[in-house]
This record gives sequence, C-alpha cells and structure tokens, in this order.
Amino acid sequence: MRVRHGVTALLAVVAFGAVPAQASAATPIAEPAVTSAEYPDDNTWHPGAGVPGSFTFSAGGDDSVVGFYWGNTDPPGTFVAADHPGGSATVSYTPQASGPNDLYVTSVDSAGNRSPQHVHHFYVQSTEPLINGPRETGVGVPDEFRFSPGMADVVSYTYRIDNGPETTVAAAADGTVTANVVTATRGFHRLNVWSTTSTGLTSGIASNGYSASDAPLVASTDYPEYEASGGPGVAGVFTLTPRTPGVVEYVYYLYEDWGNPVVVPAGADGRASFTFTPDASGFYPIQVFSRTADGTQSGLGREYYIVVK
Repeated sequence: MRVRHGVTALLAVVAFGAVPAQASAATPIAEPAVTSAEYPDDNTWHPGAGVPGSFTFSAGGDDSVVGFYWGNTDPPGTFVAADHPGGSATVSYTPQASGPNDLYVTSVDSAGNRSPQHVHHFYVQSTEPLINGPRETGVGVPDEFRFSPGMADVVSYTYRIDNGPETTVAAAADGTVTANVVTATRGFHRLNVWSTTSTGLTSGIASNGYSASDAPLVASTDYPEYEASGGPGVAGVFTLTPRTPGVVEYVYYLYEDWGNPVVVPAGADGRASFTFTPDASGFYPIQVFSRTADGTQSGLGREYYIVVK
C-alpha cells in the first residue's frame, strides 16, 4: 500500500505540474560548442556593429540533443533545430552595439531538458557614425548636424529624435552629410543615427544628447558675455537671433526689472539688434524673450551678462 500510495502521490505531482519544465536529464547533456568565423571568442576585435555573422552550435555527437536555445539574453529563448540528433545548427546574428557582446547557448533534448549554458564572448568594432552638432538647438527651426561614417561605402544616414519618426538623407561622395534637423519641443532630446551602405548593410546606432530651447540667441562683439569690455558711456550693439518660427519682435529686461520691458522689432528674417550704453562700470544682466505676431512669447528667456570695465 505504501508503494501504491507513493506512486499515486508522484502521479499527482506530475499531473499538477510541480516537476520543473527544465528538469535535469537522467544523463547530463553536454554543453554545446559555439564557433563563428566573423565573431570568434578570441579576445580581439571583429567586423562591427550592424555587420551580420554566422554562429554554429554543435552538440558534439550527443545523440540526445535535438536542438539549441540561443540569444543575447540570459537565459536564451530562441530555438533552432539541429540538423540531426547530436548534430549542429548555424544561425545568423547581427550585433547592434559595439564593445563586448555575449551570445548564450544551451543544448536541449526531446524532453526539454537543457544542458549547462555556454557563453560565447566576443568583441565588436564600432561602426556607428560620428555626430557633430550643437549642444542646444531651437524649437521648430532647422539646426545643422554633421554625420561622418564609421564604416566603408556609406550612401545614406537615417536619424530619429527620441522615439519619433525616421528621416533618411543621402550621403555625399565622401560618406558625410550635413542634415537640417528640426526639433519640435523644448527640453532634453536624443538624436539616434545609423548609416547604410550601398549593399544595404546598416551600422550600429550612434546617440547624441542635446537640449532644445526657444530662447533667442544674444551676441555682441562690443560686450562679449562675461568678458570685461567697453566702459561707461561706450555703446554696444547686441544681435538677436530667433530660435522658433514666426518671431516679429523681442522684449528685454535689464536687471530683471519686469515692469520696464524694452521692445525691439524684428526684421523679415526674424533677426534684430539693439544698442545699449552703460552709464557705469559693473555687472548688467539682461534677459531676452521673443514674440510672434499673435503675441505668444517664448517659453524661455535668454540670460546674457554684460561686464563693463
């Protein structure tokens, strides 16, 4: 009766799924071997992000093995069947990031038992394009970003701001391009860029962080910001450049004297200039906003600091 009771209990355990899905095989399954001509595990750098490679998994003649689970996450979740029991399988995998990469592989038998995991460690050269651009852009107006190739035979670049839509631009004969990138909203953003070759090969993805502001730009050769210049009675010309569309005028405040705004009309191109003559040496903070025809003021003002000798 005890034997029958024990068998009944065991059947109940199996029926209710208490046995793990990856129960150990009675005979341990051998760890698979992994080889790759393009990305060998040899502590040296190989082809590059976006460049596909072939990876071969071998069961080493263990006839219980019917396939392999593999992937770049631990544990791996993609199954590929062996060409025959105890045989091998070859997959194509394209690393997306440069630097150290890992591919995780386990053998599996017909009952779903897995072998010890093999970690194929390899190093991927950078193919990501180089991004050169401003640390701050405007809002709703184009700003120039230059893309340079990180691999040969680049014919185009595709870029995306944050998780927005993709834009593709053709590269020049030297593989570079200057793109006019328009950022729609204020705040911090990330520009993601990848290149494509004439054969359709894509690079790794380069990422560049920057801020977007609608505050107008302020510049002066007479009184460069933070530099002791000029003097009492010495006039300085200040040039204002819009950082958002439709600017028709600017308003600036001296010493944050919000009750005494000074309005400066803009030209047809949205630019303007004004002359300021300090009456004494010292520190003069100015804050400048832009306005559109409907009276909308820029959400941010540009602070500019004049230091008079």
